[in-house]
Amino acid sequence: MMDSDKKRFFFAAQIQAPWPQDYPPARMIPEETRHVTLAFLGEQSLSKLQELLPSVPLPPFRIAPAGIGKELLFLPPGSSRVAALSIEWLDSPSSLETYQHALSLWLQNHGYPMDQRSFLSHVTISRAPFEKKAWEEHFTPLPLFVSAIHLYESVGHLEYRSLWNILLQLPFEEFEHTADIAFHIYGNSLQQLHQNAQLALAFKFPLLVEFFSSTLQEKLEEIIISLNEIVGLADAKYGCPFKAISFHGLVKEAEDNLLHWEMIVDV
Repeated sequence: MMDSDKKRFFFAAQIQAPWPQDYPPARMIPEETRHVTLAFLGEQSLSKLQELLPSVPLPPFRIAPAGIGKELLFLPPGSSRVAALSIEWLDSPSSLETYQHALSLWLQNHGYPMDQRSFLSHVTISRAPFEKKAWEEHFTPLPLFVSAIHLYESVGHLEYRSLWNILLQLPFEEFEHTADIAFHIYGNSLQQLHQNAQLALAFKFPLLVEFFSSTLQEKLEEIIISLNEIVGLADAKYGCPFKAISFHGLVKEAEDNLLHWEMIVDV
């Protein structure tokens, strides 16, 4: 008789992105459960895990890590069964990769064997069967961020059930504004505000990731000038739905000493 307490588990970072709705045919992972696997546990006792969950290491980041899905991967390389995005994180060193190491070490110390291969930050989009060429022709880089850390149960047929989670402060949130687009932007510093403002714009117009500035500014006026520069570059090459970023508002201190700026985008 099967032990009903044993199930297939893994810890993962839930990923949000402006996912295209016209991917080529494949067995698609639902958008709401696309993730970066942090630690695969395999078949384990649920009751034992539940006892340990209160002592799981907390993430070292206060605001959700952000990145760019820069390349399309087919895994494993020889006989590909998965189409995925490799992720270039915007913080260096990567805070998510630091957390993955700490989580894996914690699990090892509690008797769970861990994969000793180097960690590869990637988010699976679909599983075979698929046509590689069609996926390669469709691919464009995407902005993304981590919205939560989950303990998932794999229940089969590309379905994952969250049994436990840590929700994260999102890097930005859109809000309604008359005739324009507007975002609440959050950061630990002005440089992170700049990074997350770029990210918010790219969620509306993903081609903007090509023009992200690697020089992050420390004054609001310079941040806005830099944002308008990348909007201008994107408009010249592709045509951009934004007219300009408004010289609007002040950087304020939000809850938990986070910085907050209301970014208004003229469209």
